Amino acid sequence: MIAITYSVLWIIAAFKFADRNWMPYYPTLLFAALGNALYEVICFKYQLWKMEPNGLPVAMIPILLLTLIGMPFSTWIYLSKYPFEKGLIPQSLYIAFFVAIYTLLEFLSVKGGAITYHHNWNLFWSVLFVIAMFNILRIHYQKPVIALILSVIFIAFLCLVFDVTLDKMK
Repeated sequence: MIAITYSVLWIIAAFKFADRNWMPYYPTLLFAALGNALYEVICFKYQLWKMEPNGLPVAMIPILLLTLIGMPFSTWIYLSKYPFEKGLIPQSLYIAFFVAIYTLLEFLSVKGGAITYHHNWNLFWSVLFVIAMFNILRIHYQKPVIALILSVIFIAFLCLVFDVTLDKMK
């Protein structure tokens, strides 16, 4: 049920805070959703974090809600208000704000049983992941090829650290 609540909140937040012209952000919204979907497919047999049904009939429902609503809508808000024209400190504070939101939501999800950690993953790793994710999303908006390269490097790093090998992938 937490996934439904978060989805509704992201939709409300998007219509309250995000730029009405979502079209310029569309490729990055798809990139964010695809990244989440790829994790779910590739790591199906060896998940580091797992969405739990949490009162819903199957775990696929929260996965789909995150992939189709949570990631795109939060990315839309993030990019549409990003302080591109300001200096490094305002940009860093803005990223920190979104990292804090995601960390709080994940913490509450873990405490509420909507997310479980496996294979030595924990909230610390999630925070590092989210920091990288928001930086890569910003880069993707302006330079998609560089973001794709950085994503591959970051994914390779995580696969090495958490022993995600080809035989463990679906």
